[in-house]
Amino acid sequence: MRILMTCDPEIPVPPGKYGGVERLVSGLCQEYQAMGHEVYLVANSESTEPVHKRFGWKSKKSRGLKNVLANAFQLREIVREIKPDVIHSFSRLLYLYPMFISGTKVHVLQTYGRAISQRSTDMARRICGKYIHFACCGAHMLKNIKGYEDWNVVYNFTDTDYFKAPDIERKYLVFLGRIEDIKGTHEAIMVAKKSNTPLIIAGNIEPEHQEYFDTKVKPYIDGEFIRYIGPVDDQQKQSLLEGAKAFLMPIKWEEPFGIVMVEAMACGAPVLAFRRGSVPEIVVDGTGMISDSIHEMAKHVGTMKCISPAALNRYVKNTFSREVIASHYINLFYQWLKQ
Repeated sequence: MRILMTCDPEIPVPPGKYGGVERLVSGLCQEYQAMGHEVYLVANSESTEPVHKRFGWKSKKSRGLKNVLANAFQLREIVREIKPDVIHSFSRLLYLYPMFISGTKVHVLQTYGRAISQRSTDMARRICGKYIHFACCGAHMLKNIKGYEDWNVVYNFTDTDYFKAPDIERKYLVFLGRIEDIKGTHEAIMVAKKSNTPLIIAGNIEPEHQEYFDTKVKPYIDGEFIRYIGPVDDQQKQSLLEGAKAFLMPIKWEEPFGIVMVEAMACGAPVLAFRRGSVPEIVVDGTGMISDSIHEMAKHVGTMKCISPAALNRYVKNTFSREVIASHYINLFYQWLKQ
């Protein structure tokens, strides 16, 4: 199968540092090729992902009419050149329109890892007809979408070959993510204090959230019971999660997926999370506990020692590995091509 992957133009594939979507695209490119497919990529011009052929977007900005038109008409010409069987799009829907208005007939899967616009997807159906298909990384994202019956829910993946789950003593709790109110950093501190369990906090502080850190987080940091270690790379993340008694996810918003929950479980750390966003889809029996309050989450801390790190790692490999997720997508592609 000839597969064309597209990604928004701002960040290269693979990304140097931050870039969740770009990491997904990179992993899928690799896995599709390992499965014997011919893969092409349209992404930021500085991308280095090894594929059959790579194209750099003319504009490195995905917003603004001039930028959108430049990339949209470029995509039309690329499709005419390589004649893909399927387009797997992680870029803007608008990029597809000149191609379909010109009469191109190729199946496109538009994958969402962010809020879904009913208006945009309805417009795409009118323009692209039966050749447009949609997927998202969590079923909860579809609760307010009309006509969601033909949507496909395909979760994000993590590198299950990288993350390990050693059978070692686990002594502390971990919060890992952006330091801001909706991520629940302050709530994680309260859980640690109520459960009398040390907490290590890791993550970025964006300028707009500095006041939150200064007032809701910093006053509790003592360098021993509550520690803040700043941003971490993959190696530091792995080491941190491998020693965690539990990973805390007291989110206060509808998080689309939350890949860090899966990474924690791959490292053998069960997840304690609030009942928001994708949490009920990811945290199932034997992988952690879902709660509705700080008090309830603190009570659950003491029950985590009965969860096997090895079993958590197996759950992630069977459900969220790159091979499993890529196979889901490939099966969809073959289904559409047979129609």
